[in-house]
Amino acid sequence: MKVKCLILVFIIFMVCGCTAEVNLDISKDTVSESVSITAYQNAVYTKDILRTSFRDYIPAFAKDLIMDEAPDVPLSGVLYYRKNVTDLGNGYRFNYSYDFDTSSYEEARTVKEAFRSYNIEVNDNNTISISTDSSGLIYFDNYPELEEVTVNITTDYLVEENDADKVLDNTYTWVFDRDSKKSINMLINTEVMSDSSPTSFLDINGILVPIAIIVGIILLVIIFIALRNKINNKI
Repeated sequence: MKVKCLILVFIIFMVCGCTAEVNLDISKDTVSESVSITAYQNAVYTKDILRTSFRDYIPAFAKDLIMDEAPDVPLSGVLYYRKNVTDLGNGYRFNYSYDFDTSSYEEARTVKEAFRSYNIEVNDNNTISISTDSSGLIYFDNYPELEEVTVNITTDYLVEENDADKVLDNTYTWVFDRDSKKSINMLINTEVMSDSSPTSFLDINGILVPIAIIVGIILLVIIFIALRNKINNKI
């Protein structure tokens, strides 16, 4: 089965001093997406303007159009990103999140609006391959105030190939700026858990049981020797 999808940020309005962070958690059945957009005020874009520039209800799927002239209210039958706002004092951090089924992620709003070409293949051999073009992000062309986009992809499965800028445990990170001409490429094996994934309870037992047996034997030997010495001293 082939699934074409784009894994990046969406930004609805032009704002000033703007950076974005995309956190994508990939499992076999779910793509959990969390997009944080940080925007700072200036003489033109006051906090009030920034606060009202980001809609409360953004459809998660591209088939549901955003009607700018309509009131910002939810419509029946439309699925929306969850929005959370953090006041930074001199600006805001807007977070939009949604949990997609892996099979439907190709229809996500983010799928349509960042790379000129992209591809994800969910293969019969239980691997997921992710690739994008290396022309840079379209958003830097459309939003002059956007300065940087960080993409973090996390998975507990074994990543056999990647071209990330840096890797920390199970998180693979790409940092894009206006001059970035890079791609996102990953090959994930969904049959094998990553070595850096959290140790399960069964794994812990598999380690602790032999250790406990060895310690128990040592204690029994010590007790036996102590008792024998005590008996010998009495004779």
